[in-house]
Amino acid sequence: MGFPAKLLNPGEVVAVDLRPHWKFLTAPAAAVVVSALGSLFALGDGLPRWARLALAGVVAASVLWLAGRWARWRATSLVVTNQRLVARKGVLARSGREVPLDRLSDVSYRQSVLDRLVGCGDVLVESPGRDSPEVFFDLPRPQEAQRLISQLLWQRSAAASPVRYGREPTVAEQLAELAELRRRGVISRREFAAKKAELLSRI
Repeated sequence: MGFPAKLLNPGEVVAVDLRPHWKFLTAPAAAVVVSALGSLFALGDGLPRWARLALAGVVAASVLWLAGRWARWRATSLVVTNQRLVARKGVLARSGREVPLDRLSDVSYRQSVLDRLVGCGDVLVESPGRDSPEVFFDLPRPQEAQRLISQLLWQRSAAASPVRYGREPTVAEQLAELAELRRRGVISRREFAAKKAELLSRI
């Protein structure tokens, strides 16, 4: 289920809608498989009734763990629109956080060796006034999410330039703004070089 359209502002479009990677479900799913297989093998050995009940309890607990984790997976999301970042989590007790894109100062990601193998990682976003970055754990394709968010930040910054300067910014002013975005990590070195070349071609 995607981000509800009724929660979008006029002109707002969803660019990224992510839930945690399937790794989030690995431990309880493995517990269900192991306990179920163990019970099948053990039942053939003529176990007493109390032992069979105990095995059934282990299987039931594993299934409940998986069901609870799946519910949390469904209820956890990171949505990025062309205006804001929205994080939501919680099944019974819900919590959420919204950050306007204009308030983001840096976007990065990190992956362990295992994360790279399975295709997940953490996305970190920083905003002024916070001592540490907001971390969104175990997201699929974190480098793609970081790239898309950086592109949105660049687009909003470029669109706001005439308003900021009260006129069409000069090439020198745009180059200075571009260098600042590169310094903050909003755009990559390749994106910086491509946009710089485009701006210089106008001179």
